[in-house]
Amino acid sequence: MPKVLGYTPPWLSRPSSGYDLFASLNKRTSLGIQDGANARAKGPHKEQEYLGPRRTIAHRGSEVFVVVDNHIRWADLSIIKYDWESLQTKGNKQAGADVSGQSYRTLKAPIGEQIRQLSISPNGQLLAIATSHTVHIIVLPDSSKFEENTKSPIKPQTHTVGPTTHVLSQSPVASILWHPLGIDGTCLVTVTTEAVVRLWELNRSNRWSFDSPTLAIDLTKLDAAKSQQDDVFPSGMHSGRGFSVDAVDMEIASACFGGTGSSDESAWSAMTLWTATCEGDIYALCPLLPSKWQPTSTQLPSLSAIAVTGATMASQDVDYLGDDVPLNTDQFDWVSAIDAQVPILVSRNHDFIGRDVIYDRPQRPGPIPKLQGPFQLAAGSLVDYLDVSDIQVIASKLDTEELMLGEDDESELGLQEETEGLSAAVICLLTTDGRVHLFLDLEGVEGQWLPAKAPDRPPSPAEPHELILFEALDTLEPEAVSENEWPTFSRDPLSRYSFFITHSQGVFAFSINPWIKRLEDELQNPSTAGANFRLNMLRESSGTLRERILRFGQDRFTSYHTDLSSASNACIVLHDSDLGYFLLTSTNDNTHPQAAILDIPKALPFTIKQETLFDDELEPIYPDHDSEANLGLTTHVARSAYEPPATFWNHSSLLQLTSQSLPPHRRHILKDEIRLSPATLDLMTSAHRLLSNETHAIRTAAADLFNRCERMMQELRTQIERVREVNARAEQLVLGGGGDDVEGENAKEKLGMRAQVCLERQERLTERMGKLRRKATNLETKGVSEKEREFERELVQLEKVVCKPDENDDEDSLLDGAKENGDGGNQLQPWWQRYEEVREMSAELVERAKKVKDDGGGRKKGEDDYGISNEIRRRKVEQVMTLLEREEALVDGVMMRLERLKGVRIGE
Repeated sequence: MPKVLGYTPPWLSRPSSGYDLFASLNKRTSLGIQDGANARAKGPHKEQEYLGPRRTIAHRGSEVFVVVDNHIRWADLSIIKYDWESLQTKGNKQAGADVSGQSYRTLKAPIGEQIRQLSISPNGQLLAIATSHTVHIIVLPDSSKFEENTKSPIKPQTHTVGPTTHVLSQSPVASILWHPLGIDGTCLVTVTTEAVVRLWELNRSNRWSFDSPTLAIDLTKLDAAKSQQDDVFPSGMHSGRGFSVDAVDMEIASACFGGTGSSDESAWSAMTLWTATCEGDIYALCPLLPSKWQPTSTQLPSLSAIAVTGATMASQDVDYLGDDVPLNTDQFDWVSAIDAQVPILVSRNHDFIGRDVIYDRPQRPGPIPKLQGPFQLAAGSLVDYLDVSDIQVIASKLDTEELMLGEDDESELGLQEETEGLSAAVICLLTTDGRVHLFLDLEGVEGQWLPAKAPDRPPSPAEPHELILFEALDTLEPEAVSENEWPTFSRDPLSRYSFFITHSQGVFAFSINPWIKRLEDELQNPSTAGANFRLNMLRESSGTLRERILRFGQDRFTSYHTDLSSASNACIVLHDSDLGYFLLTSTNDNTHPQAAILDIPKALPFTIKQETLFDDELEPIYPDHDSEANLGLTTHVARSAYEPPATFWNHSSLLQLTSQSLPPHRRHILKDEIRLSPATLDLMTSAHRLLSNETHAIRTAAADLFNRCERMMQELRTQIERVREVNARAEQLVLGGGGDDVEGENAKEKLGMRAQVCLERQERLTERMGKLRRKATNLETKGVSEKEREFERELVQLEKVVCKPDENDDEDSLLDGAKENGDGGNQLQPWWQRYEEVREMSAELVERAKKVKDDGGGRKKGEDDYGISNEIRRRKVEQVMTLLEREEALVDGVMMRLERLKGVRIGE
C-alpha cells in the first residue's frame, strides 16, 4: 500500500507557475462565484443537468493536459519542478520575480460544449475529447513544441468524430475508450448511454474515417437477436425511438475493456468490452476487434490452444458438451481463419528494429459477437440495488501450463518464469454512494457468436454465468452522499491489482494484493475437501487494503471553494523518474491543484510490465527517500502545507459595486460632497454590507491562521517531548541499563560485545540461509516430461514381466507385458515363471546329486551304474552349480536395479 510522503508540493502551490497552470483567467471563477456565462455550455443550467464522469486531466509521461475555462492547457510537470528548484537555488530577487511566469501552452480547439472527458491514445499522438454529447480528436504536437520560447496558443489539427451520430439530438456519451489491440493506438470506441457501441478506426489521411464508424452495434437489439441475419445496427439520426422497458434497463453508466493488451494477460481479456448499466447489470461483448488489429506475443498461441482443446472435446464427447459444441466449433473456425492469414509486418516509427504484426479480423463466424449477459450476481442479500457510476476489470493471468503443453522451451514467448497473479478476472463496480464491489469471474468470458440462421426450435436455457461477490467496501458516509455524486476509477501504473477512487470527499487507494496469492493457491488446489470452509474464511479475512490519500472539503478556510454537491475530477497517477510516484487531481472547477507524493512499495508482486524499446526490463530509478524506509526507521507524518486563503489576495468588490450598481444619473454623488439623502443612504448601506462580508472573511481567515500557529506550537512541543523520550531510551540502550554511574569505557565495551554477538548471529543465519537455499534449489523440480512418463511406463511393464504377482493382483493383467513380446501364436513365459522353474530345477539337481553321493558305496570304485567315473561326474555337477549361481546372481541384480529405480522393495 503506498504511503503518503507529502502533499501538494510548493511548485504547484501559489504563487508558483505550476499553480497558474490550473488558475482560471476568469476573475469571477477564481473568486469562487458561480457564473453560468463563463461556461461554453448552452444554457445556464447545462452544468447542473450533466450527470456523468469528469476526467478533465490527462497525461503523456510527465506532460499533463488540463481543462481550464473550457480550454486545454499543456505543460510538463518535470520542467515546472526543475524551473522552480533552479529559481530557489539562485536566491535573488530577480529570480523570485520570475516565479509566476507562464509555464504552459494553450491548445485552442473549436469545441462549443463543456469538455467532460480527456483520453490520450496509447501512442501519445491523439487526444480524445468528449463533451456531454459530442466527441473530438486533437492531433497532439510534438514535445519539442513545448520547449519553444513563445507561449502563444497552439491551434492543433482537430477532427469531429461522428458529426451526424454524436450530436445533441442523440444520446449522451458515457465512455470513450482506446482499443488495446488497435494498430498504433488509433482505434477509438465510443459508448453512449442508450447502449450503442461504435468502433472508429481513425486515419489522419482519410477524413472519412472520422465521419463513419467501421462497426456500430446497438446492444439492445443485439440482446434480442436470434441470428446474424437480424438487424443489430443503431437507428438513424432522424428515426424516432419510442419508449421501451429494455431501453431503460440498458442505460449504460460506464464501459471498459477487460485488459490492457499486456502479454501476461489471458487471451480473450483485451478484446472483451465490459459494460455496466445504471441499475447494476453487467454485459460482455467478446470478441470486439477492429478490421485490422495487432495481437500480443502470447495471444495467438493461447487462442490456438483453447480452440484446439475445445474442438477435441467436442469431437470426442458430443453428448456431454451439449450446446457448447457450436461454441467450440465457432472458436475453432475463427482461430483457424487467423492462423491461415499471412500477417503484415509494419516497421515501428519509434525504433529501427521492431516490427508490428498486423492481422485482419476474421469474417467467419461474423464481425459482430454475441452479447453475453446480464450476468447473475451471486451476492445474496448483500446487494439489493446498485446505482453504478463506473466499472473496472482486472484481467486474469495467462495460463502458461495450457499454452506450453508439450513444449520444452518457454523462452520463445518470453515465459522464463511462471506468470504471477490470479487465474480469475476481478470485476470492480463503483456505485454513486461510494461503495466498491469486488466480483470474481471464475468461469471466464470467451468469444461467442450468434448462429448463422435462426434455429427451428428455441434453444434450451443455458446455465447462468455467475459473478461471485467477494467483498464490498465503503468510502463515503451516508450523510455525505450528494445527488450529483459520480465516483470514478483510476488505474495504478505500478500494480494491476491496485487502483484509486475519486469522489467529492477525497481520493482513496485500494490494493487487493494481500489475498490474491491465497485465493490463487486455493483455486489451483485439486482437493475439494473443506474448500467451502476455506473460501469463507478467506472472504471474511480478505484484508483488502484501503487508505485515504487526499481529503476534500475538510478545511473551511482553504484557498479554494470546494463544491461538494458535484462530482470531482478523476485523479491521474504518474510514475516518473523526476516526479516519482505522483498523484494529481484538482477541484471541481479545475482551478486549484491537489497532489500527493506517494512512496513506492518495497515489493510489487504483480506489477504491470512495460514493453521497452528492446523488450528488456529496465530498472526504474527511485527517489532517495526509500533509503530511510529500507532502514526500518519511523518516518515523519505527512501533512498538507498551509495555503493562504484566497481572501488575503482577492481584490475588493467595492469598486465594482460603485461603478456598476449605481445608475448613471446617480454616479455624481461619488464625486460630490456627502449629503444626507436616501440615495446616499442606500449607497452607504450597500457598501457596508459588502465590506462587512469581506472584513468578516479576512477576520475569520486571520483567526484560523492564529489557531493554526497555536496548534503548530503545541504539536512542536509534543514532538520535542517525544524526541527527548527517544533520546533517553537510546542512551539507556547504549549504557546497558546501568544508570549514570556506568563509565563510558564500560558502556563502549558492552556495546562492542553486543555488536559482536549480533554479527556472529548474523553470520550463522546467513550460513544457514545459504544451506537452505541450496537445499531448496536441489529440491526444485519441474513437471514430469513426456520422456519421463514413457520411462515410467516401461518400468511398470518391466515390473509386470519380472516380478511375481501378489495374491490380490490379477495374474492375467500382469501377463500383458509378456504377451506383447510374443510373435504370432508363440508367447514367451514371464521372467518370474522362468526364474521359479530354474530354482526348482536347481533344487532337483542338488537332491539328485546328494542321492548319487549317498549311493556311491555299493558301486565299483570310481564308477557309477552307467560306468562313468566319479571325477567326471563331479566336474559336471560343479559346472551345473556354477551356471545356477550365475543365473541366480543375474536375476538378483535385475531385481535390485528395479528396487533402486522404483524406490520400493519388490517382494519375492
